[in-house]
Amino acid sequence: MNREQVIDVCDNNWNPTAATMYRISHRTMEQSAHGQWIHDNEGNKFLDFACSYGVFIVGHTQSYIQQAVQKQLDQVAIKPYGSCDENTIKLMAKLAEMLPGDLNRSYFCNSGAEAVELAMRAAFEANPKRKKMVVISDSYHGKTLGALNILGQTGHRTPFTPLMENVEYVPFGDIAAMKKAIGDGVSAVFIEPVLGGPYLQVPPAGYLKQIECLCRETGSLLIADEIQTAFGRAGKMFAIEYDNIVPDMIILSKGLTGGHAAIAVTVMSEALESKLIDEQGIDPRLLTSGSGGNPYNNTAALAAIEFIEQQDLTGRAQRLGTRLLTGMRQICADYPQLVLEVPGIGLMTGLKCANPAVETAITMVMGKQNIHLGHSMNEKAAHPVLRFYPPLTVTEQEIDQCLAALEQTMKRLGSRPKLMFKLLNQLIKRQYTLPRKFLYKLTGVKQAA
Repeated sequence: MNREQVIDVCDNNWNPTAATMYRISHRTMEQSAHGQWIHDNEGNKFLDFACSYGVFIVGHTQSYIQQAVQKQLDQVAIKPYGSCDENTIKLMAKLAEMLPGDLNRSYFCNSGAEAVELAMRAAFEANPKRKKMVVISDSYHGKTLGALNILGQTGHRTPFTPLMENVEYVPFGDIAAMKKAIGDGVSAVFIEPVLGGPYLQVPPAGYLKQIECLCRETGSLLIADEIQTAFGRAGKMFAIEYDNIVPDMIILSKGLTGGHAAIAVTVMSEALESKLIDEQGIDPRLLTSGSGGNPYNNTAALAAIEFIEQQDLTGRAQRLGTRLLTGMRQICADYPQLVLEVPGIGLMTGLKCANPAVETAITMVMGKQNIHLGHSMNEKAAHPVLRFYPPLTVTEQEIDQCLAALEQTMKRLGSRPKLMFKLLNQLIKRQYTLPRKFLYKLTGVKQAA
């Protein structure tokens, strides 16, 4: 199938709005990817600094993982729920070894949102008299109906209201607001150790430790969502290590298999599991996923962790993240009208843009220089963060290539009048509601395929 045929199928059988966006953007189709590079249907290659928002943490089609999963496929890919296999046992033991305290009880799922819902169920059952949950504003915990209840991004949550009433949202980094929300105690506090999504924000030192102390003082559960931050992305194996906290549950996904299989896991403390099973009499099967934790996925996860450790990708992320972040800040310092801030930690970095139009413009100009970035896809955010999330296997030369492209991009956009971005921003905010014919005419697309 050629590009137009693919877009037609998208238009007719999936998402007409997405089809329109593909047409007016004139984007080519991705066909293959290896390491840090993506290749399209026209023979072009692109440096991947999007990483599907952090999934491809060990680079695309990593041979070390491929060999491990192929060996597993030669034996068995999936077993019935409740069956044991060697690599699943090894993965559970490995996670217990890596995580602090008594976080050693693994519950496997297929997606981050599913793992979040598992954590919610466990929290409610651990203390049935407490129904309130505290969540960080603008945080992201998934879009299934259950996870939507604690989704801090209102744009995704609002269309499905009313949802759970007893959820309080507090600003990230505001410990006074957190203390007030917790009060004498709540069912659970959900945190992202580094606020992700289009609101990338690094916490002040000691913030996570203060939350942990509040939870311990009030008997509230602390649940760390490390779906975006774990396995080296933030410069440590787990971002909770920056404040040396031990949550009651930690949720892992994304980089866990380096993009080679869909997986998530909620790891809870031994003490919490004992409370649920021994004190509350909960059947552990009520918490589990009926299809999570198959041999294929868990083999991929085990191999990815081994590769990360063998190659010291956490240390690499810390070292090269400094190079990337310093370069981004030096370049953008001269363009305060376009970039308000350059947040980041490890290889979890981004540009806080003046408005969605600036984010889109930077994405497009960088794309023309064959650099893929993680666009927020959030035209309603006042100051969205354009994410720079390269694989942790990225080289110094590739970082410098990205920085050189960014410098050229900022020079080009910095010379444009501010009024242009204000007008473009009004268009960006309405792009999904504008008539197709208008968008096609505006962008030079003669007609839909």
